[in-house]
Amino acid sequence: MIALASAALLLSMSVKAQSLLLDDVHLVHVEDGRIERSRSVLVEDGRIIAVQPAGVSPPPAVTRIDGQGMYLVPGLWDMHTHAHRAGRALWHYPLYIAHGVVGIRDAATHLGSSLAFRAGERPPGPAPKVIWGSPALDRAPPILSSGLAVETPEAARQLVRLLAAQDYDFIKVYDGLSRENYLAIVEEAQRLDIPVEGHVPLSMSPFDVVRAKQRTIEHLTLVLEACIPGTLDWIHAEESADSMALMADPRLVDSLDRFDAAVCQSLFKEFREAGTWQVPTLVQTRGYFVVSHDEEADEPRLSQVPPAVREAWLSHVADGDDAERESGAKVFARQHALVGELHLAGVGILAGTDASDETWVFPGSSLHDELALFIDAGLSPLDALRTATLNPARYRANGSPVSALLAPGADADLVLVADNPLDDIAHLRDIRGVMLAGRWYGAEELRSMVDEVRALWPTNEGE
Repeated sequence: MIALASAALLLSMSVKAQSLLLDDVHLVHVEDGRIERSRSVLVEDGRIIAVQPAGVSPPPAVTRIDGQGMYLVPGLWDMHTHAHRAGRALWHYPLYIAHGVVGIRDAATHLGSSLAFRAGERPPGPAPKVIWGSPALDRAPPILSSGLAVETPEAARQLVRLLAAQDYDFIKVYDGLSRENYLAIVEEAQRLDIPVEGHVPLSMSPFDVVRAKQRTIEHLTLVLEACIPGTLDWIHAEESADSMALMADPRLVDSLDRFDAAVCQSLFKEFREAGTWQVPTLVQTRGYFVVSHDEEADEPRLSQVPPAVREAWLSHVADGDDAERESGAKVFARQHALVGELHLAGVGILAGTDASDETWVFPGSSLHDELALFIDAGLSPLDALRTATLNPARYRANGSPVSALLAPGADADLVLVADNPLDDIAHLRDIRGVMLAGRWYGAEELRSMVDEVRALWPTNEGE
């Protein structure tokens, strides 16, 4: 009884030791779907040192954590967030870790806040690893408050030089860019060897950005539209449009029955051959057009967001335009199906949520919602899990070989779950521990992270 109690305690506590042995776990190898049963994983200085049969005696000064026959998967990545403005990191960071998200890709924030974070300004407590996107380069004036206006090709080149000098990981491009300014961004970025990622500018087509070697397309911008003959013509003629408003345009809804699968397959072929990643963020568009909670009792996670955000989300449901929502829901349904078609065509998909203050997108837990949407679109549990583990590793490797994620030499960023997620992706939600850079956070501490976020905000009764 004492031994069992000790094991339960270790699973619930945070272990700060540099050397850990996670014992009696089943390893889920996302590379090939193989389950390696009853193993022990030795971790030192944030890396996996050895994988051995379970039950081995730990070396001296190594803390043993009893995995109790649970399943170990690589840590999850949310590949589209906006976590570093408006004080969001204070509540985003713990919610990411609590839900197994060990890394995020920040796909643009305010210039000052991103520079401050990268200089060391951050909230206390554990922090996910971050891939830093530049502020979005856009038209003048920019659509987003965090955007940077690009008025001429020379301005485009100067901004790319400025941002590259600040060591951003990629240059973010946005809806409003003109063709000539976009091409100037790409030319300068290629000269400086920094990737260009982001939206398809509404002045262009997905074919254009693939051929310009843009590395990602976010939110499926213009992908569906490019598969419907004639649609891009009127989009290009309307400079005031933005990609979210476009989804609710009745003209797009009315054109869905003209979807041309042959055109789409030719586009998918270009994506596949160029290695262009798609980051669909289905959970964000579903939240905007489909989800309709009208009171807090419908969605317990509302207690995890600031009151002003909570009120904005509820107002979006109460005061939103029903016709706009109905149109957007139809386009969302077709985009949802498109994700399954992209996968079948061999196009690379990255799981991302657009976690920021987007309606009904909850940091951390909404990544699990996104994976469930991928399952509904036709991906297998293994393929869905890869979009948040193996595919982000391939993205980060940028063409270099990727080593096994649960093998000696790999980063000790791990998630322990009770049951096999390859049987049901929902099992990935039942997290019993997270290891981030070699530090273990047990189930009790993960629950405390969520509780501490809730404690930041007043309840309805206290407001």
